[in-house]
Amino acid sequence: MRRLTVSLLLLPVLCVNTAAFRVGQARAPSPTSNSAGEPEFESLGVQGNVALYNLEYEKASKAFEQMTRLAADHPAGYFYLGNNLWLERLNRSRRLSSSLYSSGSFYSDTAETVDQVHEEKFKAAINKALAVAESRLKRDPKDVTSLYYKGAALGIRAAYKVTVNRSYRTAFGDANASVGIHKRVVKLDPDFTDANLSIGFYDYVVGNLPFGLRFLARLVGIKGSKASGIALLEKVAEHGKHASDDARVLLIGIYARERKYEKALAVLGYLSGKYPRNYLFGIERAAMLYRLGRTEEGARAFSELRNDDHIAADAKDVVNYQFGEALTEARNYASAVEAYKAVIDWPGSDKGLVTLAHLRAGQALDALGKRADAVKEYNWVLQHPNVYDSQAVANKYKKNAYAPIKR
Repeated sequence: MRRLTVSLLLLPVLCVNTAAFRVGQARAPSPTSNSAGEPEFESLGVQGNVALYNLEYEKASKAFEQMTRLAADHPAGYFYLGNNLWLERLNRSRRLSSSLYSSGSFYSDTAETVDQVHEEKFKAAINKALAVAESRLKRDPKDVTSLYYKGAALGIRAAYKVTVNRSYRTAFGDANASVGIHKRVVKLDPDFTDANLSIGFYDYVVGNLPFGLRFLARLVGIKGSKASGIALLEKVAEHGKHASDDARVLLIGIYARERKYEKALAVLGYLSGKYPRNYLFGIERAAMLYRLGRTEEGARAFSELRNDDHIAADAKDVVNYQFGEALTEARNYASAVEAYKAVIDWPGSDKGLVTLAHLRAGQALDALGKRADAVKEYNWVLQHPNVYDSQAVANKYKKNAYAPIKR
């Protein structure tokens, strides 16, 4: 249930990782924002978001800052700055991997240390985006561009609270308001295809609720359908002007959940080719090959990632951890232990990921019947700062050996 709750909180922002860059398309910009309609402004938005998708956060930030100088009274630049800061924070702490969000550990109620300087910058950017959007909406309540960015900013604030602050309850108001605003955008402008992203994902998530909860949701006017949600997302992927890749990112997770692995693999192949510097797509593609039982191809894909000089310098821990996860899912526990050990041994590894690697190595060792070695790993976790619910899990398996679920 917690996972579905968090999915609802995250859906507004998952749909706008790069957001729909529709400045001046549906309605003309405010008379005081003439520069927002100029090619340079739009070009900066595109350049910044391509850099963002390629994990080049400093380059993206410079483009978005230039947008705010060109059009100080347009919300887009401020929103993108906030979005960039949020995703940079997640990537720096190794939290842009889908496996973390599919694990029950992520949804535990554990407080984490926050980078206050980074958080203040994020808050300032989002608050400015909201203030500018509100100012424009006072002049024209039907300004769909400003409505869109207002909804997107609220969605990002909700997602930040969940993924960084780990504060679920306080995120509800922002998340619900965000979805409602995007529905209004589509009502005002049915051709605003990109805005269907959040609506489509919302329909899919609600459609996944257990029957009883779905029935209760309908009683209070919340409706959803997996089929209609997927159809809307596929429409955005095919016809969206600037959010097509955002839709593709969402569809990867949905296709995987629906066990449509070939479709997910095809989308990953497309995105990997389009954004070659985004190693995360390469990792997800390699893991998807394992899910399909194409282990030799998956192993080659992971090997290429591990041997890439750029990745080896910046993200060796992420690649090895995800390789370990893929091997564990394939029940190749001996090789999984080696992959987790590579995370532990690399000097540049994120501390939180090292803790998770020790925990997962312990479980793999238990699966191999190496109980004494497994307990050593659990003890290591218990002697270091807690990450998600790692200490609770370590305590559990220290008392009773981990055993893989029989298939």
